[in-house]
Amino acid sequence: MKSCSFLGRSLVVIVVAILTTVPAGSARADGGLFSGEQGARATGRGGAFAAKSDDLSAVMLNPAGLNHVEGTLIHLGNRFSYNAQAFTRASTTDYGSPPDSEGTFPTHTFATASNRLPVQAVDPILGIASHLGLNRWTFALAIQAPPGVARQSFPIAGGQRYMMVDYEAMMLNYSLSAAWQPDERFGLGVSLQWIHVPLLKYSLVINANPYMGANPVSSELDMLARISGSAPFALHTVIGAWYRPAPFLELGVAGQVIPTAIKASCNLDISPVSSATEDTVLLDREYEPANDVTLTIPLPLVARAGIRYRHLRPDQTELFDVELDAVYETWSRVDRFAVDTNGLYGKFLGQRVEIGNIDVEKRWRDTLGIHLGGDYAPIPNHLTLRGGVFYQTAFADAAYANMDFANGAQLGSALGMSFFWHRHEFTLAYEYHRQRTIKLKEADSRVYQTAPMSPCQAPYTDTKTCSKYYPGIPGPPVNAGTYDALSHLLVVDWLYRL
Repeated sequence: MKSCSFLGRSLVVIVVAILTTVPAGSARADGGLFSGEQGARATGRGGAFAAKSDDLSAVMLNPAGLNHVEGTLIHLGNRFSYNAQAFTRASTTDYGSPPDSEGTFPTHTFATASNRLPVQAVDPILGIASHLGLNRWTFALAIQAPPGVARQSFPIAGGQRYMMVDYEAMMLNYSLSAAWQPDERFGLGVSLQWIHVPLLKYSLVINANPYMGANPVSSELDMLARISGSAPFALHTVIGAWYRPAPFLELGVAGQVIPTAIKASCNLDISPVSSATEDTVLLDREYEPANDVTLTIPLPLVARAGIRYRHLRPDQTELFDVELDAVYETWSRVDRFAVDTNGLYGKFLGQRVEIGNIDVEKRWRDTLGIHLGGDYAPIPNHLTLRGGVFYQTAFADAAYANMDFANGAQLGSALGMSFFWHRHEFTLAYEYHRQRTIKLKEADSRVYQTAPMSPCQAPYTDTKTCSKYYPGIPGPPVNAGTYDALSHLLVVDWLYRL
């Protein structure tokens, strides 16, 4: 019984190791490696678009802004990005190597591990908005891939191996929106969205050596743990409003106010990193081979508010505008991921035990983003220039920094322009994102190597089962080091007005 209980805990930890680090941010519009907006107009203003919203990006940012669309608008665009992320793990004492003649263990220095797939060429938006002949109403249909980093890949032998090796996520939002304008000063809107995640992959290395579980660098029983799956449906709702108390002043508010979650059906796979290791975990359900689990990831609520100054010409057309937005996201709502193994059993070392359901706690916190931007029309109906800046607070405390998210505070700037020709508008925008560098000491780090076969349990002080080199903690810290991340974004849109 004791060995079975121990085996059960070991298998649970293996599953947790895979699923705790699935990048939920890449499965929503505001996540991924960096926050961002879809659409060249919003991007060129640094995301300050809650009040200005006047194209198909309004379905996400403020659906009431669809009231600003004149006639019928077709919107087609794509975002190209270069996403560089690098981690240099801090030097650590290699307790897995033999000590010298004086009993001193060597120090291991890690090379910088960089994202090997930085280029992302497909991040599209396609939509149409129209009044459909109805006075004071606007309707829209849109398909878009929420902006974010869809894939990353790092060396399997790199210093980040115990946090992440690679991931890939594909997501589409299908939106049906309606906006109503009861008078010239006020408008309301709502978007109903079907979130579809056709692909979700993630992998990391775990240490399955029960006798050398404290090895901070590598182990002969290191295993590559993979998860792959999809989420066919989740319902998302965005509501918004705008108000113009004076011709020169406009206010906009919007939010995702109905709690929702991504529920993904996933498969597990565990294989040795070293060719010298043949042991694997065999999974079954009712003695039939199976490896499926269900992962539930709650999504945060989002509140967005903007105030816009409009400088008007004598003919009441805009010469320029300046907008200030605040975006608040309740990431603290995502306190845990829920993993339902649906009665899955695991067989390892000749024993079979039930894995059970798992609640994976996450130490995330709410974020606040400040966006400032605007447009300037030097040649009315022919050329518009725009620019913006933004700042967003850290996603998590530095002690829990990880490779799955850009955890630190983010800074960004943007430039853009629109060229008009008859009914056509060609819009370009460039945005630069950078995460403030995180430098974390090993003594302050709180992400530890996953060693599922280790018998060491809290409070991690039993020298018979826990390493004497890491008293009071479950194992070697693996997230200490220096984190750097940046993105270059180019957004190209074509808008056609009928």
